[in-house]
Amino acid sequence: MSWIPEWLEKNPAPKKQARPVGVEISYSQLRCYLECPWQFKLRYKDRWRSAHTPASSLGVSIHRTLEAYHRSHGASLDELQQAYEECWVHEGFPDPATQMEWYRKGEDILEKFFEAEKECESSIEYLEREFFFPLGPHMVRGIVDRIDKRPDGTLEVIDYKSHLDVKTEDEVKTNLQLLIYGLGAQEGMGVEPSWLSLYYVALGKKVTVGYNREAAEEVLQLLERVADCIALGKKFPAEPSFCVSCGLNDRCTMAVL
Repeated sequence: MSWIPEWLEKNPAPKKQARPVGVEISYSQLRCYLECPWQFKLRYKDRWRSAHTPASSLGVSIHRTLEAYHRSHGASLDELQQAYEECWVHEGFPDPATQMEWYRKGEDILEKFFEAEKECESSIEYLEREFFFPLGPHMVRGIVDRIDKRPDGTLEVIDYKSHLDVKTEDEVKTNLQLLIYGLGAQEGMGVEPSWLSLYYVALGKKVTVGYNREAAEEVLQLLERVADCIALGKKFPAEPSFCVSCGLNDRCTMAVL
C-alpha cells in the first residue's frame, strides 16, 4: 500500500535501547490513531465514549444476532428473527417511533442475509473468535466475525458490515481490518487463510479477494510502529480534517467544525 512507507518515514522507529514496554494494539486502536492521534488519547487513555446512534445500535444488534443465531445452530428465519429480538440494542434512538423504524430496517437486512445464506456451500469453522499474537514487544489482539471452510478446503476470513457503502475489490485488497484479521488467523489461531471477505449483510453480498501475505507484512510494520508511538507516549496531535466525522466533537476542545 503506497501510503504506508510514507507514514513510516514520517514516524521513525525508536532506537533499540529506547524501545518501550509493549502495549496491546487492535485494529480499532490503529484506525483511531491514524485518523487522529488526539482522538486516540481521548478514547483509549482518557476513556471517553461516544453515544450510541441509530446506525451504531443497529450494527451492534445485527452482529450480536448473527453470532447468537449461528451458535445455536439456527436453521429458520423465525429463529433468526427471535435472536434479533433478544439481541436488539435499545439505546441511541430519540423516540419509540424512530426505534421501530430502525428495528424494521434490521428485519429486512436479516431476511436478505437468510436468503443469501441458503446459497452458501461453505461451513462455519470459527465464529467470533478472539486472537492474540506478539509483534516485537507488543501484542496484537482482535476478534474475527467468522471463518468459513469452502468446499475445496480453503479458509475464508469474513467480516460483517451492516452499512451500504460497498467497497471495490481493489479497496478490499488493501483493507487494513481484513489484513489484520488474516494475520490474526495465521499468527494467532494457527490457520492459513486463503480468502478475505467483507460481507454486506444488508445486501446479501460479499466482496472477496485472495489473502495477500506481502500486503499483510506491510501492515505488520505499520502496527508495530503505531504501537511504538503509543507506548512511547509520543505527542498526540489533533487532525482537524477528521473533526466532522468524530463522535467526540461535541466535547473535544480541539474540534474544528
